[in-house]
Amino acid sequence: MDTANVRADDRIYAAAERFVVHVIDDDESFRTSLLRLFRSKNIQAVGYATLAEFRRADVDATPGCLLLDLCLPDGDGLEMFERLMGDDSVLPVVFISAYADIPISVRVMKSGALDILTKPVRGELLLETIEQARKVALRRYAARNQVRDLLDRYGTLTDRERAVFAGVAEGKLNKQVAVEVGACERTIKSERARMMKKLQLTRLVDVVRAAEMVGLKLSFDDGPTTERQP
Repeated sequence: MDTANVRADDRIYAAAERFVVHVIDDDESFRTSLLRLFRSKNIQAVGYATLAEFRRADVDATPGCLLLDLCLPDGDGLEMFERLMGDDSVLPVVFISAYADIPISVRVMKSGALDILTKPVRGELLLETIEQARKVALRRYAARNQVRDLLDRYGTLTDRERAVFAGVAEGKLNKQVAVEVGACERTIKSERARMMKKLQLTRLVDVVRAAEMVGLKLSFDDGPTTERQP
């Protein structure tokens, strides 16, 4: 049994249990009705009357989605969403508004929102949309954590092991890497094994993918040029 996959599945299941819907809407009665609907379906939900309230919240600790009104008293919901996209946020966003015309709807969807719903929205449709958002959120959350875990492991590599990692990712043989770093082939073979163990990798295809995830720019001529810092 692949214990790494089992642990990953366990983490995804645990994350699903912590999924949170963040509702930003200044209409208190509407916001309260949404929170009651979600909680009646055992969906965790938190309400915010303003964008400022939401910005103060810790929304990255658990997977979730954002149910966002377009017009808010302290700002434009669409502008905030576009900033979130620029920050590489993993929160899928569903807009809900009574004032969504066709140009706005087109702009919202082109910006990468999951959907836009018009008030008043049917409870059944809203729940179906939130279920779609949950699936997207869990995928994004798992992918982000996978990158973070890999970066932590990458940070434990020595400079020599990083050079070996880059060389292996570029498809170079141990003797080629040995020449490049000024070591004997036997040493490179040992460091390659340690590198693979530290990064929890077993296949060459996994090494290439891991190199891309940590930000290495691979080259088959000049070698890697930059890397993301762990």
